[in-house]
Amino acid sequence: MDVFLDHWKESAADMLIRNATPADATGIAVAHRASIESLCSGSYSAEQIAGWVTNLVPDIYESAIREKVMIVAEDEGDIVGLGILDVDRREIGAVYVHPTVKGRGVGARVLAELEARAAASQVEQLTLCATVNALGFYRRHGYVPDGETSHELPNGVTLECVRMHKALSC
Repeated sequence: MDVFLDHWKESAADMLIRNATPADATGIAVAHRASIESLCSGSYSAEQIAGWVTNLVPDIYESAIREKVMIVAEDEGDIVGLGILDVDRREIGAVYVHPTVKGRGVGARVLAELEARAAASQVEQLTLCATVNALGFYRRHGYVPDGETSHELPNGVTLECVRMHKALSC
């Protein structure tokens, strides 16, 4: 039992943060769905969550891997976190962490890597659209709210989000 508890106390420092490859698409889809289903259940309706995760299939990640900066956090061969950066739009598209690693700093490491890559591309300010339950996380990492917005999913379900930004030092 102590070994099990020690595993959960490990920090994200031991995890591999790397570029996503098309071979990661299925693992990314699994981690993304689990993150949304776990973390959003208290803030969004079952209909909103179902609408959000319905289209999270490997194919969408394969195209995102080719078109954007996508990184993954890998722990013992499993994808446990992901981040998407659109350098052209100066926008973080997603930071998600599988619930099994929540509290281990995975999200912070993924976010820091996205910010470092944006800064290396001479991006001076990043924006993102945070779900209601992620506001505290982004505030702790220096993001400032710009105002509320809505995000319509492909099935017509609307999610309330908060637009946020952060100045980067390039």
